[in-house]
Amino acid sequence: MTYIPASPGTSTGHMDGASQDQNDPDLSPEELSSLLGLGERLIAELDIDSVLALVSQTACEVVQALTLVVPVIDFDRQTFTYAAASGEYASLVHGQTFPIDEGACGWVLQHKRPLLFGIGGTYDLNVSARWEPGMASSLLVPLISRGRLIGGLSAMGKQGGGAFTARDLAVLTLFANQASIAIDNAQLFRALREEELRVRLVLNSASEAIYGIDNAGYCTFANPASLRMLGYRDEAELIGKEMHATIHHSHADGRPFPISDCHIHHLVSDGHAAHTDREVHWRRDGTPFPVEYWSHPMIRDGKIIGAVVTFIDISERKQAEEQIRHLAYFDPLTNLPNRRLLMDRLQQAMISSSRGREYGALLMLDLDHFKDLNDTQGHDVGDKLLAEVAHRLTESVRQEDTVSRLGGDEYVVIAEGLGKEEAPAALQAELIAEKVRLALGKPYTLSAGGQSHHSTPSIGVTLFRGQDVGIDVLFKQADVALYQAKSEGRNTIRFFNPAMQAAIDSRTFMENALRRSLRQDELRLYYQPQVDWRGNWIGAEALLRWLPPGEASISPAHFIPIAEDTGLILPIGHWVLKTACTQLKCWEVDSSTRALTLAINVSARQFHQPDFVEQVWNQITISGINPNLLKLELTESVVLDRVDEVISRMQKLKALGVAFSLDDFGTGFSSLSYLKRLPLDQVKIDQSFIRDISEDPNDTAIVHAIIAMSQSLGLDVIAEGVETQAQRTFLHQYGCDKFQGYLFGKPVPAEIFALELADANSRTGQ
Repeated sequence: MTYIPASPGTSTGHMDGASQDQNDPDLSPEELSSLLGLGERLIAELDIDSVLALVSQTACEVVQALTLVVPVIDFDRQTFTYAAASGEYASLVHGQTFPIDEGACGWVLQHKRPLLFGIGGTYDLNVSARWEPGMASSLLVPLISRGRLIGGLSAMGKQGGGAFTARDLAVLTLFANQASIAIDNAQLFRALREEELRVRLVLNSASEAIYGIDNAGYCTFANPASLRMLGYRDEAELIGKEMHATIHHSHADGRPFPISDCHIHHLVSDGHAAHTDREVHWRRDGTPFPVEYWSHPMIRDGKIIGAVVTFIDISERKQAEEQIRHLAYFDPLTNLPNRRLLMDRLQQAMISSSRGREYGALLMLDLDHFKDLNDTQGHDVGDKLLAEVAHRLTESVRQEDTVSRLGGDEYVVIAEGLGKEEAPAALQAELIAEKVRLALGKPYTLSAGGQSHHSTPSIGVTLFRGQDVGIDVLFKQADVALYQAKSEGRNTIRFFNPAMQAAIDSRTFMENALRRSLRQDELRLYYQPQVDWRGNWIGAEALLRWLPPGEASISPAHFIPIAEDTGLILPIGHWVLKTACTQLKCWEVDSSTRALTLAINVSARQFHQPDFVEQVWNQITISGINPNLLKLELTESVVLDRVDEVISRMQKLKALGVAFSLDDFGTGFSSLSYLKRLPLDQVKIDQSFIRDISEDPNDTAIVHAIIAMSQSLGLDVIAEGVETQAQRTFLHQYGCDKFQGYLFGKPVPAEIFALELADANSRTGQ
């Protein structure tokens, strides 16, 4: 297909012939019929190649040319090509390309004037095309399209051997005018088709769905993306359909979506573009999907003729938004409401309680010894337990109750509608709590091997009615009750009462004061002597004391549990280790204290610190003491937790020269198989067995067994809490020859300890 460019150039309007008059001719009926017929056919023909072929054929017949060609200027405007040809030499010249200045056609195209010469005439030119020499007569006129020269009509040789006349020139000029109009139309049509093609290519290649509607809302086009999203195979299935009724008729929940509420429908009347991502389109199969759409008016001649709607499927985005929303309000591990959603639910429950004047309950629970499971079995197993607890909780409460996970192993239950009287409401809350306790206390299977795990909850409960107290206060009350349940043995239920709050306030006060004591140097080590059977001082135990300024000393029994719960035991334990090593170094300068051993108590939390061995060695190195004089006292709770790890750690410290004593032996549930594996140096008999040793046969039997067992394992034995000479004598008779207790000295500061040691040595003659 030939494309005629809109090339630059100007038209002269009327172009004179080379030597002939060009007044409009009087056409014969045949010529007029041909010209009119040509006009009708040209108007109907919108293809440029067909237009040129039709012009060349008809003009060839009317002017009776041997050959008629249509030279068209090429894009570069340096050449021309015979785009159409009719007559004797048509096959010879059709499609041939020549330089723009070659031959008669080149002359006409360059000069933009007609050319006519008769038989035997000359071009008055220096050059001619390859096939032109010998032509008896020629007639050439330019083709002007929209005021620009695009080519020409060239008649070569008159049929019958005659010469072309001025009349032929005028007729051919009329044909050129007709052709120019047809070419204009064809060019416009081609441009329109190409524009439509470009638009269609854009529509077809767009990933967004695009469709058009007329002012009545009927579909005028739909691109492949829209067909794919809507479930249609062919555009024809949508063309002519009312689009609101077809794809936009209902909300996502199935409620009707009236066309009067449709922004797209409003657009065709008010012309306002619309955009939303809160509506759905409906597929052919009747399923909805969320969309974001943009609609814009189609305007022609200043009037709205319809709308173009672009939409995308935002299902994935909505799912992602829902997932984000879910993560914002639900715990990802258990899928229970998290703290944020719990607060909202509790607020609503309190408002509802206020309206109905009914009691509700807040249950707060956590899992007893959950940390031990996490530490020994790993977090994966711990997570399985948490998920199963969530499932059991949900199954054990009422449908209307809310179950939430606060984090870690803490859960909360909101129970509503417990009645208008406090006592029955409390009973119902207790029944719910007991059902939860029993459900969570059943064995769990957490590993592939089917091994059972036992876990129990501690539960704190507080009642509420209306909004008499704030949410924060309510949570604090439940937390206080939970703490009380844990303090009283775990696996139990406790209701909040004001006395609990007073105890918690006191504990909080002590916790804050204990934190302050570390910063303000209020802790001290007191030293209690350890003696052999002759009464010679062989060592001491360092005992922690808290001495707030201006107040009485606080017993370790009161503040050590708080330190354990809060983690303060770690910095306190480090301080004890450092201070004890410093004291041992001080004793080195005096011959009376140089050989004394010093025992310090180590908590389970401190001992299980990954760098505990390094901590001990650092203090030994910094202080420069003899490590053989340092003894670490461990309780049964320390050595029976993660036994292999404990043994490894003890062996490393033993290799450094540090000794170990098993404190409070007999009060726990020591396994003898574990005991013989532990690299111990000493066993300390708990004072509870010493107090009535001479009167209580059970205590006597236990002490005798401990001494005998220790001796068989090659372990040293020391008895604590020895307060009478009778106890000392009794123990010595059974083979215990090391003692500690008030009989030999109370725990005292280091300076008093040194004075009492000197006094004791003077009495024994040392």
